[in-house]
Amino acid sequence: MVEFTDTQKRHMDKDGSFSVKHGQVHYGYKSHIKLDVNHHLIRDVEVTTASVHDSKVDLSKPDEVVYRDRGYTGKETKAKGNGSMKRGNLTIWEKLRNKRIAKKRAPGERPFSVIKRTFNGDRTYVKTLSRVRVKEMFKCFAYDLYQLVTLERKRISVS
Repeated sequence: MVEFTDTQKRHMDKDGSFSVKHGQVHYGYKSHIKLDVNHHLIRDVEVTTASVHDSKVDLSKPDEVVYRDRGYTGKETKAKGNGSMKRGNLTIWEKLRNKRIAKKRAPGERPFSVIKRTFNGDRTYVKTLSRVRVKEMFKCFAYDLYQLVTLERKRISVS
């Protein structure tokens, strides 16, 4: 059995977990966001460990319509409208439906890109889930401010 010093113990991450995506092992946490379709502002955020599947987190409200990717097929949601993409052997109509949903979902990747590339926020160097939540929340606030400036430049009003 390996014994760790107090200094080593303070630097260990006790909350993070592992996940495998496309054959690569990742350790840490995941951010789940809900984005406004009209203005592309982050309306809600949740942070989980990496091993939690995305379909386990439902940020929707009963009066909303959600647009989700193929990984959510068959998963229930609190929303009134389930715009989850279909998977499997699809008819031409289902393929066209997926394409329409994909166009609405595409802007949902922008916040992650802006946070990673513009804010250099692709890594969070804190060691507990509660601290990671705070850091991720501030990243989302920063993105929303960035997006509000973009909307102001385009002269789009946010209500």
